[in-house]
Amino acid sequence: MSEERFIQLVQDNDGFEYYQAYRSDVDHILGGKGNTYWYVIMKKGKVTESYIGKNSTGVWEDICIKGTGANKKAKTMPSGSTIKKIVEKAYLCQNETWVTRHTPKPIEDVHPHYHYVYGFGDKGLDVSVQYGVTIAYNDIKDTDASFHLRYLYIGNDVDLP
Repeated sequence: MSEERFIQLVQDNDGFEYYQAYRSDVDHILGGKGNTYWYVIMKKGKVTESYIGKNSTGVWEDICIKGTGANKKAKTMPSGSTIKKIVEKAYLCQNETWVTRHTPKPIEDVHPHYHYVYGFGDKGLDVSVQYGVTIAYNDIKDTDASFHLRYLYIGNDVDLP
């Protein structure tokens, strides 16, 4: 999936952010507002890593901040690395053959989504009907890679990290 797709999602909603909830109380937060985009990893409610990319003049400026408090360290990252990291997770598995060869019907839920299943339920994928991002993934052979939607914010509800 292209970076432009996520950038357009952020622009169309005047901000977009959602949380992918993993095992062991780990959240990955993917979002953007204005010209700033972020990929944040939280463990047990504390931010442990933040990737922040800004694109104000057509050139990405990216940084990575690791640690907390006095142990916090920032370093410059390759240009465009943050948006690539976001897109990798936001559109996880959507180009896989087991997903693209099916046209599922939307499932009505709090967050209406398309549900895809691989094999005999070995893998499952939920894609938001409204926003097109992957909101849940399950893999019985790799349970640490599995996640579900925790929160989703748009517009004025999105705060810069």
